[in-house]
Amino acid sequence: LRKKHSSRKEPWTQQELEQLSPPVLANRKAWKLTASNGAKDLNGCVDGDPTSRYTTGTAMMPGMWVQVELPKSSKISAITLDARGSDRDYPRKYEVQTSSDGKKWSKPLAKGKGDTPVTEIAFAATEAKYVRITQTGKHSLHWSIHELNINGKEL
Repeated sequence: LRKKHSSRKEPWTQQELEQLSPPVLANRKAWKLTASNGAKDLNGCVDGDPTSRYTTGTAMMPGMWVQVELPKSSKISAITLDARGSDRDYPRKYEVQTSSDGKKWSKPLAKGKGDTPVTEIAFAATEAKYVRITQTGKHSLHWSIHELNINGKEL
C-alpha cells in the first residue's frame, strides 16, 4: 500500500485507511456458526485460543463448508483461515460465497488453493450478513481451522 500510494502527501483519515485495509471484525463471539461436518467443534475456531480448533473429523472432500452468520450486515473483503497447530489440515481448494439472507448465495467471490497453514483469501469488498467457505479439494487429512478471521466493517 505504501508503494502504491507513495505520491500522496496529505495525512490519511481513519475512514480512508479502513477502506484500503479493513480491520478484523471484532465481534466473533456474536457469530453464529454452522458447518457441513464437525459442527460440535465450531467454537474452537473463534475462541481466541490457537490450541483449540474446528475440524471436520474426517477426510477432506469437495463440498464441505463452514458458514458464519454475522450479527449485522458488514462490508467484508478478506478471510483468514489459520490451521497452525494442525499444519497440514489447510483447505486444498476453496471458494467463498456471501448472502444477505442465508438462502440466496452469490457466485464465488474468491476461489483458490491452500498450500500453507495460513490461508489468506482476499476479494472485492462486498456487503454480507452470511459468509460461506466451501472446501472444494480432496485429501486424506481432516480440514481444520484453529482461528477464523474476517476483515471488514459493520454497516
